[in-house]
Amino acid sequence: MPPAERGASAGCWERYGELLARSYSGEAYRAVHQLIVDAYIAQHPAGRTRREIQTVALCLMTLCLFIEDGSDPRQGPALHKRMMANRPDFRWLQPPSLTGLLTVVDVLNASTPDEHQRLAWAWGREAWQAWTPHHRTIREWNKAAL
Repeated sequence: MPPAERGASAGCWERYGELLARSYSGEAYRAVHQLIVDAYIAQHPAGRTRREIQTVALCLMTLCLFIEDGSDPRQGPALHKRMMANRPDFRWLQPPSLTGLLTVVDVLNASTPDEHQRLAWAWGREAWQAWTPHHRTIREWNKAAL
């Protein structure tokens, strides 16, 4: 998805691409790949098309599971598949203020795999916390889907 459709600047989108590339450079980085994807999407909730609503919903749903339930981010793709099995009809959620949070740049600045994981988790927690006004709805979506 191009940066304009993601609500991201070209520079931010480029940094995100660099971080995704790092995810494939080794297991220590890959372990938090879905957490990074979810945090980025939660921080860039652009558009009201069905596709965009679904993308944001799925990422918020797995963020919830990772942060609140301790689910393993490596299970993200399988969770998304299960979440979509019954063709749910998600609704648009008014995005919260997302300023002042950790960003893709903070995680890119990690100098070791351990620091990368620590920063990815911190970013995910901050992104999830920002969506507090919608936590009940997101938990209900998870309950219905899983």
